[in-house]
Parts: sequence; structure tokens; C-alpha cells
Amino acid sequence: MKKLSVIVPVYNKEKTLARCLDSLLQQDYKNLEIIIVDDKSTDDSRKVIEQYQKKYPSKIKASFNKKNEYIGKTRNIGLSLATGDYIGFVDSDDYVKKEMYSTYIAFMEEHDLDIVSGYYEKVGKEEGLFKNTPFPLSNIKTRPELLLEFDCGPCNKLFKKSLIDEYEIRFLENTKYEDVPFVLKALYYAKRVGHLKRSYYYYYIHDKSETTVMDEHVFDIFKILDEVKKTYRDFKEQAILEAFVIREVGRYLLLQKYQKDKKIRSKFIKEGYLYLEKMNPKWRQNKIYKQEKWIKRVIQNHPGWLKLYHALG
Repeated sequence: MKKLSVIVPVYNKEKTLARCLDSLLQQDYKNLEIIIVDDKSTDDSRKVIEQYQKKYPSKIKASFNKKNEYIGKTRNIGLSLATGDYIGFVDSDDYVKKEMYSTYIAFMEEHDLDIVSGYYEKVGKEEGLFKNTPFPLSNIKTRPELLLEFDCGPCNKLFKKSLIDEYEIRFLENTKYEDVPFVLKALYYAKRVGHLKRSYYYYYIHDKSETTVMDEHVFDIFKILDEVKKTYRDFKEQAILEAFVIREVGRYLLLQKYQKDKKIRSKFIKEGYLYLEKMNPKWRQNKIYKQEKWIKRVIQNHPGWLKLYHALG
């Protein structure tokens, strides 16, 4: 039985951490290690971690950052400690079904996959099954549209560690949206990926989610997209890559309705359009983007309509 490493980054999650760890300890796939990396929590998260480590010394590895390093570096520390053949990620306010990893690994081994993805269940402030776009067994070379179909969260997935090690895939540090280039780089180099049309992961939505809190870190999306474009610079279907960039910038242009600081909102709108114009002055003519709903395109295409959308929101 091959070994599984599950990386759990922690920052001030004393109230939800036990639920998360219990769900991992109850997995019916038994050859696993749980790697907890605490990012200098200021609550009692460390006490919870130490209690679990003492109780389950053969299952749990713990590392404690000496200063707040943020999630990108914290996950990278977890990767450096992982000794498994497979890598999973679970956020410390989330939890999983007991059969998640046994199902993922069986599917991965049956079809010789580098990455397995699945649906996830939203709980908390929002509830319901999130069905990311399902796709057939394939890779980015044979199915370029995977770039638009593959969701960029790492936690509803399982990765072969050999893939991550061979291509030195790591999370960007000191930036927001750090999981996007990690997942998409793994997708780019994967020989074969697969999707399970089931949910095994419970994703906790809290009050301070991305859609309700916007701040100056939204500008990090440009750095993230630059990193994705660097990975995909030799990608043959540049129209798909361009459509991906348009979609992501457009999404954050719309999300500025939640931006409380009007100066940041105005600056991001200006820089967002400049970013798209620099990529391609004719970005509005992208054949894939033109398939979007017309009302969405009308709002995104012109700063005036976008500002009206924000005002009405």
C-alpha cells in the first residue's frame, strides 16, 4: 500500500481544527501521514496540534513557524516534510469524508493518473454541492480546454508526489491566490488527469470569504496570471490561455462591487483593463470569450457599465 501525505496549514483555527483532524484520522485509507504546519497562530491552535500529536505520534507530524509566513510558504514547508507517494491538501476549517482518499487513490491507480479532481460540498455561510466542470481522462496536450475546465483549488484533488518533485512545483509565497499557479503548473506537466463526479470534501464558507471581503491584495492576481502565462508560454492554444486570463481578470473586476475602498476599486479597474490591453488590444474579440453570456460581456467590456454594475450592487 502506497503512502499518502496530507498537508494541513493552520492559522488561528482552534475552533475547527479538531473536526478537520478527526476526519483525516478516520480515513479508511490507513497508510497516511498528516503534516500540520502552524503559521504562528495567536489562538490555541498550537495546543490542539500538540494534543493530537501526542495522541497519534505515528500519524501526525507537526511544524511550527517562528513567524507568520502566510499560506504559500506554509504549504511549501509541508511539501518539504512529506514522504508519501501521494499528496493531498486540506484546509484546517474544512473536513473530508472517510472514504475520500481510498476512492481517489483507487481511481488514480486504476487509470495511471497524476492528478485526480472531484466535486466539493459547501458548508457554513453557503451550502450546496459545487460541481466543477467534469472532464474525461486526458491531459492538457490532448484536451487544451482543460485550462478552462480545471478548477484551481488544490484541496479537492490528489497529486502524485513524483510529479510535484520532478517539475519542482511549489506555491508562490507572500501573495494571494497562490494555489492557482501551483495547480495549473501541475496540470501542464501531468501525463494524465481524471475527475470523479462525486464530492468527498466539505469546504467551509465563512463570513470573511473572498466574495465579501476585498482589499489591496486583489492586485496580486496580476502576478499570479503572469506566472501562469510563463508556465503556458509554449501552449499551442493561445486563444484558450487568453480566454482564461480574460475570465480571471473579468471575475475580479466584477468582484470589486465588494471593495469598500473606492480608491482601490478605481485603481484596480484601471489596471485590470490596462492588463488586458497589454496582453491583446483586441481581447474583446477572443472567440471563446465571445461565447460568454452577452450581459456579462457588456458589463465587463466597458468601465462605464462596470461602474454602474458596482453602483447598483
